[in-house]
Amino acid sequence: MMFFPTSETHMEISYKLASSVPIDSLTVGFFDGCHLGHQKLLSILTSYPGSSGVITFDPHPQAVLSKSPKLITETPERLELLQKFPIDFLGILPFSLEFASLSAEEFLSELHSQLHCKRLILGPDSRLGKGGLGNIKTLQPLGKSLGIEIVQAPSFYFNNEVISSQKIRKMLSHGDLETAHLYLGRPYAICGTVTAGNGIGSRLGFATLNVIKEECLLPYGVYACEVKHKHQTYFAVMNLGEAPTVHRDSLCLEAHLFNFSGNLYGERITFFPKKFLREEKKFASKEELICAIKHDVLQAKTLFHLSS
Repeated sequence: MMFFPTSETHMEISYKLASSVPIDSLTVGFFDGCHLGHQKLLSILTSYPGSSGVITFDPHPQAVLSKSPKLITETPERLELLQKFPIDFLGILPFSLEFASLSAEEFLSELHSQLHCKRLILGPDSRLGKGGLGNIKTLQPLGKSLGIEIVQAPSFYFNNEVISSQKIRKMLSHGDLETAHLYLGRPYAICGTVTAGNGIGSRLGFATLNVIKEECLLPYGVYACEVKHKHQTYFAVMNLGEAPTVHRDSLCLEAHLFNFSGNLYGERITFFPKKFLREEKKFASKEELICAIKHDVLQAKTLFHLSS
């Protein structure tokens, strides 16, 4: 199930709290993963008459206040997902200690004075302002004094469970791609830019596209996956990890694409992991590694109903 609309509309994007036109209805949040709960909230937002807008942040507030969680979607992908909705305004605010020091009342006043907001739609667990003290109960009288209606959107349930980014992060960290897919309303994706590798894959007979990552939610290991570049999709096997047999010391996604030759250096690609095949392992020899990769390829081709 997805709530993404099929058409796109013109949207004003701002990196400050300012819009060229008044924004009647607003919602505020980080929207990591833009999961089904977020999608339902945004569909409620856009159901109101007049203009609508979303305020989000970069980086994640916890990256400033304590320690950022590993994210489901990085900022470019998160903003791309938000732009699929027919909202009129997308505000991406730099989250800083100074911003975090604003009280809920001060933040509401800014929404009123800068965007002329008439309505703020929030999920039941939303918190705004310094220390997260601005909840639905405390925000409603503050909003009333400014002429802002505070609307509580209902929680979104799937299989009798409230969907949250935190739950999806936990699913992914345990390798539960199937349930994460259901909660996101789409396949989980990892995006990145192709870099030149060390050529070891080619010398082993399995050329790879390589993407360096700072972090990833999924457990290290080998996955059957799809890889998308622009409008072309390929089936592949992907190793996520540090490739201990060949002594790599950085986190890397290496995908061996079936029926593909060439390189895509500098190009942005998207990985769609479909099934975990095995844990990452240090092999005693490169010959053992080659045998394991051949078996991985056979498993993936069987999964994708491809001839070997």
